[in-house]
Amino acid sequence: MRPFMPVLKHTILEVERKFVCNPHTTSIIHSNNGFPQLPNLTFKGRHTFEDIYYDLNRICSSQGVWIRKRNGMWQAKIRQGGDFTNSQFGELSGAKDIATLVEKLHVDASIKLKNFGLEEIARFVTRRDAWKVADVYEVVVDNTDFGHSIGEVELQQVLETEEKDNEDTAGRMDAQIKVFMLTYSWAFPSGKVVGKLSAYFEWARANKTS
Repeated sequence: MRPFMPVLKHTILEVERKFVCNPHTTSIIHSNNGFPQLPNLTFKGRHTFEDIYYDLNRICSSQGVWIRKRNGMWQAKIRQGGDFTNSQFGELSGAKDIATLVEKLHVDASIKLKNFGLEEIARFVTRRDAWKVADVYEVVVDNTDFGHSIGEVELQQVLETEEKDNEDTAGRMDAQIKVFMLTYSWAFPSGKVVGKLSAYFEWARANKTS
């Protein structure tokens, strides 16, 4: 099992579970006609964003770190546990903190270097529909420009101290999401789930020109 990366002060701990989507998923959640109904369902709107992911010879991803630029803003996701379907990440933003993180991964990085010395590995656009449920859960349905769709249920918590191991907190949050999704299973169908980045690499390989 790969080691947990240290989480820096003010990191956001994000715990999410993914679910299968089909062409009717958005309207099913919007209608909220299942039983029991999703409590206090609030539509937060639809927006579009571009993600550009960076790495260098898998130095970052092999240590559980994904560096990206979303609509021009730098972000990093640091794996704390789980897997690609039920994931637990610390999240950082801002060029200065990300440059520090990349240096800790033993990349010859600098905030002065273009893209911190990393190379672009993926680029795609996502259209996202988002809801708040029970004033706690973030529910999103993502549709990418390369034809992949996926849903997520997410909880977040701000970590105010430097902690190397947040498994207990993340585990409790994951268990809470699991119970929520089972309670409202009509909205969150089970099945084989493929994350956006994995789906992008599969798509890129299939469409690679020789």
